[in-house]
Amino acid sequence: FFFSSRRRHTRCSGVSWARRCVQETVLKIGKSLRNNLYTPFYRAFAQKIEVQTDKMEQFTHMQEEQRLQEQNQQLSTGRAWTADELRLKSTDDLHKLWYVLLKERNAIRSDNTLKRKMFGKRGPQPKLSKIKVTMARLLTIVGERSRIREEYRKTLEDQYVEQKRREYESQLELDKQKKEQEPYIPKISMNLLRAKWKALRSGVDNLQYLKDAIHKDLEKQALLKDLNDRYDYQNKKVVSKDTEVSPEEEAKVIREFDSGILEQLKSGRYKISQEEVLRSHVKNWRQLNLKQRRILLGFINARRSKDAKSEFLKELNLLGQKIAYDNMNLSKQ
Repeated sequence: FFFSSRRRHTRCSGVSWARRCVQETVLKIGKSLRNNLYTPFYRAFAQKIEVQTDKMEQFTHMQEEQRLQEQNQQLSTGRAWTADELRLKSTDDLHKLWYVLLKERNAIRSDNTLKRKMFGKRGPQPKLSKIKVTMARLLTIVGERSRIREEYRKTLEDQYVEQKRREYESQLELDKQKKEQEPYIPKISMNLLRAKWKALRSGVDNLQYLKDAIHKDLEKQALLKDLNDRYDYQNKKVVSKDTEVSPEEEAKVIREFDSGILEQLKSGRYKISQEEVLRSHVKNWRQLNLKQRRILLGFINARRSKDAKSEFLKELNLLGQKIAYDNMNLSKQ
């Protein structure tokens, strides 16, 4: 309330008197401190101000430049750091050097702002250009080390992945060999139990049902292996039916066909599985679920039935013509 800067209507009251008493007391204390330079309080206060002034001088070069001008000297500056010199420094040293350069750049820019306000120009800037060049080279070195570190990390990751892949493949090979050495035991399923029940009803109590189940499973595995080798779309090339391929390359390609029935008749195989029908007609059959496979097989089998019917009618027509020709020859005789 006493030190408020607002103009009040109590100009001649006790409030103004109290304000003047406080101001006069403060002025007297300051005057006594200035007169007595050897008081402990003033000495400590002066030392504190001097320390703060020294700390602030590191953010400006104005006083040093002024002192050198009075002595008819110039502020000497060194050259910029070269890239080869910076490459010899550690990362911590580069980090420290970056902040030293940053402080020098800020000090020069502060002096430039003050010079423009006082003299209207900032003068030559040889030291600032050297600082900028050094900072740019320092960033280049840091970027090089970052790229080298990233490449080294990727190399270690690739080596680790390759090592784990070899271990996984070796483990798979060991499991495969172990599985081949072990006797094959069929899975217990309803078909297996049903076969055992039928054998018991017929009065037979032996292990023939297990042999039959093992034989069926082995045939199924052999069929799947043959289909995987024959219709390997990932490693084999699909060619048209008229493409000429050498006998050595014939096993490495998959030929297209117009009708699956005709190809089946040419090969002499009169019974094929639905799995083979699906793989021979559909390239991306692995991406289909069971419902999609059933629907697609329905369309394929309908087309195969139509082709088989047309081929049967052709053969029947040829057979009728042959029979008519034979009868005509017999009548002539």
